[in-house]
Amino acid sequence: MYTIKSPTRFDLAGGTLDLWPLWTFLGGATTINVSIDIFTHCELTPLANKKIQIESFDLKKTWNFDSLRDLLHSKDEALTFYKAHLMHWSPTDGFAIKTKSESPVGGGLGGSSSLSVSIYKAFLAWQNKTADVHDMVRHCSNIEAYILKTPTGTQDYYGAAVSGLNIIDFESSGVKLTTLQNHKDEFMKRFLVVYTGKSHHSGINNWQVLKKYIDGDPHTAKALSIIKDAGVRMKKICLAGAWQDIPSVFEQEFEARTMLADSFMSDEIAKLKSISDKAGAEGFKICGAGGGGCVVVWTTPQKRETVKLAIEASGFQVLAAKTV
Repeated sequence: MYTIKSPTRFDLAGGTLDLWPLWTFLGGATTINVSIDIFTHCELTPLANKKIQIESFDLKKTWNFDSLRDLLHSKDEALTFYKAHLMHWSPTDGFAIKTKSESPVGGGLGGSSSLSVSIYKAFLAWQNKTADVHDMVRHCSNIEAYILKTPTGTQDYYGAAVSGLNIIDFESSGVKLTTLQNHKDEFMKRFLVVYTGKSHHSGINNWQVLKKYIDGDPHTAKALSIIKDAGVRMKKICLAGAWQDIPSVFEQEFEARTMLADSFMSDEIAKLKSISDKAGAEGFKICGAGGGGCVVVWTTPQKRETVKLAIEASGFQVLAAKTV
């Protein structure tokens, strides 16, 4: 039996620019995220026959097939995610696989990408193979693009594959990854991950942004330029450990993203921001593509508990998230 778990992440700056070829249009970009202990899980058990069993704790469903061919011919749309991964690996032996995600559906924490990494690592272990992190990210992002039928970014896979504060530089020569571990104690004193209760769909948002840029929309071009600058600023902050400066970059990104798409904001997010601000929060970062999902609220260590109580009193869910 092979048991794998992978973290999810929240993004600090530079999201959306991890989508090729957006970062090439801008002459490179930097995306930064932080791995958290909201995990996805995959348990893979080899079988002595050709049979396949798939169990999804999230969907509360179990499927049994006599062969891989039978599974791939199934018309059940709930199997689309699994079929895409199995087409990549084409296993010749039978197996049982169980999957589970701790992330809220559409939470903006990269839950589906993390689960892809968990499945990928399980098959690597079963087949006694290894993979460079960049190869793993490339394969998983291609698989998920096939599933979603829309362009996908890559930052979520890095946060799942390598725990820590990940600085991902997208350059013409390739992707460079720098992982820091010096942030954990200070972050735990300052951040809250809050679920709005409404899911989002990052793939749709990404495609809209990409299309508008290609069509020459000046507002989109300006917003992406601001987001690129925010990524550069956040990288400097992280390398210097100047955590008190994070809220100013959050504000810069927030203004730029409201320029990108009306769907970035929602009634739930607006209400949560108002509550957080009134309680004394210093920063507010919508995770992923916005429109729902999760939000990171940044506070001083002294006000963290006060802000947390105010948010919970308004009916929002503060997730028990820690850095990993």
